[in-house]
Amino acid sequence: MASPVASSLVILITGCAQGIGKETALFLARDPQRRFKVYATMRNMATRQEELKTEATNILDDTLFIRELDVTKQQTIDKTVKEIIDIEGKMDILVNNAGILNTVWWETGPMETFYEVMEVNYFGCVRMTRAVVPYMKEKRNGRILQISSVNGFHGIPICASYTASKFALLGFSESIAPPLRKFNIWVSVIEPGYVATDMVKQFGDNPTDAFEKAAGLIIPGEEERKIVTNMLTSDPEIVAGNNMLAPQDLAKQLQDVILSPKPDFRYQTSKAIKRLAREKFVDPTGNAIMNAWLKQ
Repeated sequence: MASPVASSLVILITGCAQGIGKETALFLARDPQRRFKVYATMRNMATRQEELKTEATNILDDTLFIRELDVTKQQTIDKTVKEIIDIEGKMDILVNNAGILNTVWWETGPMETFYEVMEVNYFGCVRMTRAVVPYMKEKRNGRILQISSVNGFHGIPICASYTASKFALLGFSESIAPPLRKFNIWVSVIEPGYVATDMVKQFGDNPTDAFEKAAGLIIPGEEERKIVTNMLTSDPEIVAGNNMLAPQDLAKQLQDVILSPKPDFRYQTSKAIKRLAREKFVDPTGNAIMNAWLKQ
C-alpha cells in the first residue's frame, strides 16, 4: 500500500453504486498527485459495493473508502459524516450525486412517484448539505457540488417529477450560496445533459419505443404523444448516442470545479446545454421554450 495521504482534500460523494458517482469517485481517487481522499457512499452495500471494490483494487482503503449512506435516512447520514470527521478532522468537499430518474407521465403515473423522486433528489441534498456545513463553517472552507441536470432549468414533458426535483435543487442552492460564501464555502450546481451511464443507455437505439415501454408510462393521448416524439427525435444528444458525455469526462469537469479557487455557481457541461441555457435566459416570457416543445 502506498504511503498515507496527509494533506489530501476529503471528499464525500453520494450515490456511488454506479454511473456518475462511481466514475467520479474512481477518477478522483486515482489522481496521480494523490490530492484527494474519497469516501464513496451508497445506499445498498449488500448488493452494490462489490463492483466498485473490484475496480478500486489498488486504491481501496488508501485513497478510496466505501461507506453506507442513504440520503433518505438521517441516521445513516449522521453516522457516516461523524465517522469521516472523527477520522479526518474535516470535510472539504461534498458531491451531492445520489438521485433517481422517473419517466412516468405526470397525469397517469402514481402520486407516490413525485414524493419518491423529491425525497431523494431534493430532500436528500438538503439533508446532506445541512449535515456537512457546520464542519465546513468551522474550518471556513468547503465546496458543495450539486449534481443537477439540464432538467434543472429546462422542463422535460416526459420527466415532470424529475424536473421538479431538479428545479427545487437549483432554487435551494441559489438561496444558500450567498451566505455560505461568507465562510469560504462555495456552492456549485452542475447541469449535465445526457451522460452515457447505464441509466441512460437503457433507451437504446430507439428512444421513442424505450420511453413508451418504460414501466408505468401511459401517455394519455395522441397530442401528448406527438410532443414526446418531437422531444425524442429532435434532441441530438439523445438521437446521436455518441454525443453523450462520458462519465469520466464529467468527472474531470467536477475535479476542475473542486480545484478552482473561486468556482462558478452554475456549470453546463456541454456546448448543447450551454446553448439551451442561453436561449432560455434571454427570453423572460418563457414563450420560446413552449414553442419549441409544441413544434410538430
